[in-house]
Amino acid sequence: MKTSLITGCSERVLRADLFTPFTISSGSHKNLENALFSVKSKDGFTGWGEAAVASHITGETIEGTRKGLAMAASYLEGKDSADYLKLFCALEEILDSRRAALAAVQTALLDLACRRLDISLWRYFGGARPRIKTDITVVIGGEAEARDFTLKMRRRGFKIFKIKVGIDFDGDIRRLEAVNRSAPGCDIYLDANCAYTVAEARKFIAVLEKKGIVPAVFEQPVAKDDFDGLAWLSKKLKMPVCADESAYCVNDVFRLLRAGAVTAVNIKLTKFGFLKAREVWALARAKGVKLMMGEMLETELASGVAAQFAGGLGGFDFIDLDTPFFIKDSGMRGAGFISNDGVYSLDRIKAGIGVVPKL
Repeated sequence: MKTSLITGCSERVLRADLFTPFTISSGSHKNLENALFSVKSKDGFTGWGEAAVASHITGETIEGTRKGLAMAASYLEGKDSADYLKLFCALEEILDSRRAALAAVQTALLDLACRRLDISLWRYFGGARPRIKTDITVVIGGEAEARDFTLKMRRRGFKIFKIKVGIDFDGDIRRLEAVNRSAPGCDIYLDANCAYTVAEARKFIAVLEKKGIVPAVFEQPVAKDDFDGLAWLSKKLKMPVCADESAYCVNDVFRLLRAGAVTAVNIKLTKFGFLKAREVWALARAKGVKLMMGEMLETELASGVAAQFAGGLGGFDFIDLDTPFFIKDSGMRGAGFISNDGVYSLDRIKAGIGVVPKL
């Protein structure tokens, strides 16, 4: 009997409180409500995955995600976990409309495979960069809140600040000025989450430039289906224009790259799963387009996976894996490779993701 046979799968809801609401132009999280998935092999190893549910971005729900995980569990029972690539391909079809569930199940299978081989995901993906450093997000709120948060995180050692914008034009300008004053010499990323028209985005950047603020990247300034708007801004703005919501599948990315519509693409495993995320990485690299590694609202488990994907493959220009710093108690252990100043020391991970839920 093969010791790699899958003998059991389980799923459950993961809930945690946040230090502050995670508010962007398209919605807000007041707490975390994701799903965990585990897969166990006959020889006693267990792999874990996290499904990050972001209804206001993807339209997926926790109920639908859990149904998807149950479908996956039924399919995987008794399968050979060593044949993980075949399982990945089958799951692409089974969970095509349930991306969060797909990412969680593929993560669990890969975590299991790497634990059985006694290698980390970082090694599996190539071990290109042993350390990566994330930005920290300044969520939508007041000017004073932005200033105080920036000062606090700058004292901790963060050097890149990602500012969520798109609700209040003048208020956002004031928030950016406050961040810029509080973190002189630090990089600033912008993320509008589809909030602007082309004219509004161009005006926003023009106002910032007059104040001496030049963002290092401008993420998803216009609506997700406005490829022409992305293309115009990519040609006119000094900084890279990064597609996130517009890049939801490989076909989207192919169309964007063929049209020369963006100068950067945000890869999130929750959008793509592993197979398609790696394909997007290859396409963007081949076209000379910059890459951001991003995430939804995720614990150290899913964030650790994304970090190992980015650090293992290399070639990422922007790292946005900061949501663990907004969670009070994620219920995870083993995340000692993530430092308080946002550095992921990936070469410290021994096997798999390195993170497991507290049971």
